[in-house]
Amino acid sequence: MTVQAMPGNIRFRALQLGNQTTFGTPVAATRRLPWRFTPTLDPKWTTPDVDTGTLDPAIAPYRMATEITGQAVGPLAADDAQALWSAFLKGGETPSGPTDSLYTWDYDPASTSQDVYELLTAEWGDETTDVFRYSDGIVDQLTLAFPADLGPIQATADLRFGDYLYPHTFTPGLSVDTSPTWLYAADTTLSINDTAGTMGITPLTNTMHEASVVMSANTDVKRFANGSNNNFKVAGYGRGARTMQTTFTLAKSTQALAEVVKWLNDNPQERFVQLDTNSRRTVGASSHAGQRIRFAGYWFTRSEGAQGSNSTVQLVCNHIYDASSGLAPIGVRLRNSSATLLPA
Repeated sequence: MTVQAMPGNIRFRALQLGNQTTFGTPVAATRRLPWRFTPTLDPKWTTPDVDTGTLDPAIAPYRMATEITGQAVGPLAADDAQALWSAFLKGGETPSGPTDSLYTWDYDPASTSQDVYELLTAEWGDETTDVFRYSDGIVDQLTLAFPADLGPIQATADLRFGDYLYPHTFTPGLSVDTSPTWLYAADTTLSINDTAGTMGITPLTNTMHEASVVMSANTDVKRFANGSNNNFKVAGYGRGARTMQTTFTLAKSTQALAEVVKWLNDNPQERFVQLDTNSRRTVGASSHAGQRIRFAGYWFTRSEGAQGSNSTVQLVCNHIYDASSGLAPIGVRLRNSSATLLPA
């Protein structure tokens, strides 16, 4: 006797992305990503708050502006990172190169003006016909965790979409990269300096246990009453007041305690921070993929912690735009094998 397997196996779930060129015009996916994705589509069905002469609701609900969000979680691979940075920080970026098989992506978002948005189309579902297409996607919040076990950097991306299609079918023929170039916390160097011109020259040795970079775009979602059946769609996005904060868990080294002294100074001491990750895998003849994050900021809080049998300090740095040097609240340089945003 044979029994039909139950449909909707979670192992068949997949997330595929494509790079939109025009708002409101979805595209076919070109890359399947190795991330767990949890979407939420809420048409905001609402029961009228009125008197009906009954104890119980008696009137059909009405719809409101639809909210479409989703969270992607997974280890960060060098050849996928540009999709996150483009959809969160700054659209329209193209890489330079290649040099020894590596391309370089630079992200320096504007603070005194609004950068354009990079838009994504997402396909998500399983082996059933329960497959969605979400379009006009951006990343509204991005978190990078450098874990204490020194494994790959863990990315958590909160996405927002403007429209959807259901049911949909997957773009065929896509599969995940089975040999990703992971970006490891173990391969990351932390440097903290006094000026923008000296960034990266003073690495802290035997000091950083872990770190977490939390960035929020606070996107302003635009909707308009245009007298049509499409008025539940998002019409566009505006950039809100960005917030960026990095928390470091540090051993009580001489270098770490010197930063505590600066935190306690009567006057705020601006710090210039660099997190430089160089992949252990060689690409081309001798080059290494990698990611460099730079920012300026101030220490705001300290808290106590422990790592094994040793006490630690947690220092929280709030990023700023440094007008004197023109340094963005976060600057990212990515080196990888991707010539396009979402290569097949």
